[in-house]
Amino acid sequence: MEQVSVFLFCLIIYTYFGYMALAILIGFVRRKRVDKKEISPTVTLMIAAYNEEKSIEAKLHNCMELDYPKEKLQVVVVSDSSSDNTDSLVSAFPSERVKLMRVEGRVGKTEARNQAMREVKSEIVVFSDATTIYDPKVLRKFVQNFADPEVGMVTGHLKYVDKMKTQVGAGQKLFWKYETLLKKAQTYSGTLTGSVGCASAFRTELYTPLPSNVIEDFTEPLMIIKKGKRVVFEPEAICMEETTDKSSDEWNMRVRVVRGGLTGLYFAKELLNPFKYPFVSFQLVSHKLLRWYAPIIAIFLFLSCWLEVAFYRESTFVFLVFSLQLLFYIMALCASLLETTGVRHKLFSFAHYFFIVNAAALSAIYHSFFSELESTWEPKR
Repeated sequence: MEQVSVFLFCLIIYTYFGYMALAILIGFVRRKRVDKKEISPTVTLMIAAYNEEKSIEAKLHNCMELDYPKEKLQVVVVSDSSSDNTDSLVSAFPSERVKLMRVEGRVGKTEARNQAMREVKSEIVVFSDATTIYDPKVLRKFVQNFADPEVGMVTGHLKYVDKMKTQVGAGQKLFWKYETLLKKAQTYSGTLTGSVGCASAFRTELYTPLPSNVIEDFTEPLMIIKKGKRVVFEPEAICMEETTDKSSDEWNMRVRVVRGGLTGLYFAKELLNPFKYPFVSFQLVSHKLLRWYAPIIAIFLFLSCWLEVAFYRESTFVFLVFSLQLLFYIMALCASLLETTGVRHKLFSFAHYFFIVNAAALSAIYHSFFSELESTWEPKR
């Protein structure tokens, strides 16, 4: 039983720390850089929107402040049958560079973008959300990467702002810093296997229409990799987004992300072939599959440690691992109980958020077998 516990513990450590260290090491050795140059291709900035009347005007004003040649930038708001004032606000916006494209039938973000992409004529497309605010130089930082013919997609540097000062917000910020470091390492090692959905740019000619029930910020990069191009991280393409202020909202989002990711990975399952895509398949297993199935590994780890401690009592190491697990779950529980009081601590917040992420992944795996993923979404603001 001790050997089982040690193996499962090592698997958890590899998933969250070992792969990170390995990615940094590979990136340091390979140091695969991007040949950046100042270029100004035509750009379509596409904003997916559903009932975003509270955010859309500020977003459009932000778009008008971007440092990019006016004659080479068009902003397209893709409204997925919005039922509030989103469409009228976009139509009334005083700029010829802003275009409204309404998609009837409430088809969901991915399908709405599929339909909008049929009308795009520009060389580069940037996907954004109505609530994401861009630094003025974002587009210039994006497009300079496309001077390198190997680059097919560029993802930006998302920074979360925790205005509400919540437990889940603090945990989300800390977790995203971890993800950002991993994106830097993956870029130097070769390619990313995902993107930031609210801040990603790609060559229009490489776009692949996707099924409506996949997560496009994970699946579209995989399609670009299949076409022989790199997906890279641009640390100076900075954008801002507010953190989630409710655990329930973060839970729903994480469930949707994992379910859509599993569907997307099946759609791009060829990339899991280690003989054809050795490095990418290694990345997908290490960064995605192990991460998504980590809660199942954690459950078996807890049970194996409990059995060892309760019946054998021979391994000090297993006892320590079991104690650490109990401490972690107690911290997550305490953070959850303190969520409504406004009291928070970074360590407790991270335990709380980490627990939500993993419990949501477990729920997503379960529901993937018993129910169909809806393609539509609701803005949580």
